[in-house]
Amino acid sequence: MKQIMWKAMAALCAMMVVASCGRNLYDVDEAQKIYNLTNPVDTIEANHPWLLTASKVLMVTPPEDMTTERILVLTQNPHESGDAEVVGAAFVGSGNQTAVNITYPSTTHTLYVAAVDAEDKYTIVKYDVSSSSSVINFRNAIVVNEPISYVPQPKLYTYCYEDEFYFAGDFDYNDVVLRISQERTGEKEVRYHVQLAAVGTSKQVAAGIRLVGTSFDNVESVKTVDDKSFNVTAKGEAFPEQMMIVQKQTDNLLKAMTGDAVINLFVDAHWATGDAMSTDYGIMQRKKYNVTKGTDETHQMMVPREIVYIVTFKDVASANGISMGQIDPFIYTEFNGAILETHTYTYRTVQALNSYPPSEIKSLPWAFAIPYGAFRWPIDGSTIGFYIKGSNFGAYKEPGHSFGEWSMDHTKALDWYLYPTENQVF
Repeated sequence: MKQIMWKAMAALCAMMVVASCGRNLYDVDEAQKIYNLTNPVDTIEANHPWLLTASKVLMVTPPEDMTTERILVLTQNPHESGDAEVVGAAFVGSGNQTAVNITYPSTTHTLYVAAVDAEDKYTIVKYDVSSSSSVINFRNAIVVNEPISYVPQPKLYTYCYEDEFYFAGDFDYNDVVLRISQERTGEKEVRYHVQLAAVGTSKQVAAGIRLVGTSFDNVESVKTVDDKSFNVTAKGEAFPEQMMIVQKQTDNLLKAMTGDAVINLFVDAHWATGDAMSTDYGIMQRKKYNVTKGTDETHQMMVPREIVYIVTFKDVASANGISMGQIDPFIYTEFNGAILETHTYTYRTVQALNSYPPSEIKSLPWAFAIPYGAFRWPIDGSTIGFYIKGSNFGAYKEPGHSFGEWSMDHTKALDWYLYPTENQVF
């Protein structure tokens, strides 16, 4: 369990009261003072957006001389590179201009827009992301009606969470680590590949993915490949209903209080690892997974489980409107009788499934969306990396590429997540 100053905990417990009527009282100003006591960063840019990605809507007109089935937006030219990743996809209807939502790393300067026909032949045009125009045609195509040797895979993201909201955590961002990608697999179908990569918390933690701006009523169904579930182990053991404290529903599709659709991932992160759990007398032994380089009584290495969620929309437009910038993966925990949600900074005030007083604390966020599938999170005992009194330290401290420099200026060190300190990351 996190080591938090007992005075801070006592003070915050006093500030937040969950009455029997369900009304939440929370003093933000006092919470900010307490947060600052445990915050290791002495300088943070005011109004930092804490974003490592950019998003756009491209208006793409397919080539006149081909029957285009799909539009793909790629990080590389797949005719020249085997590393092209998909950052946006849409199905084309009746040859008309098609809107394609894209989300890409902030370090990206060039993207490649591909028109793909039913035979998987590509016509590709180069696109400069700094361009003031978002209108795409194929008059200056660099590849015309050519097959490629592989199928580009969707961009994989790593989501890292602290579980101590409203408290300041220990800033290792390994309490829950998810890897998520979005794959367009049909005119009305999108698949989310979800991998539970690490569990560094000792709490019961549930998780979901809110489809931002997608009405619950516009989703036909959410299923999983082979009917797998994080709530059921590989041996077929379902999580005990009597132990469902944070989330009591196991349906794949839930309706957010915002009206948005929510993919219900798991009710308990430890159970979701697939490890053999003892639940004698309603008590579960909760180890920490993939946050140390070894195994002992309280820590264990594991092979991450992956579940693929198949979301079927009621119309093509709804499926076309989703990119990784329009999803909100979040975790939630119980504290003092309330269920508190932890979102990335962009969605920090959202109350998806639970009602609670939001925090307006302007300091380090409790979660990050990192546009890198091979991101290495800090191990227990290491912070993500800070800049204090002129010095960098922590898991990401490479001069010119450090987390601390990014925290002071959101335009600098945007590639910090590519420069880990070897002995401080998993």
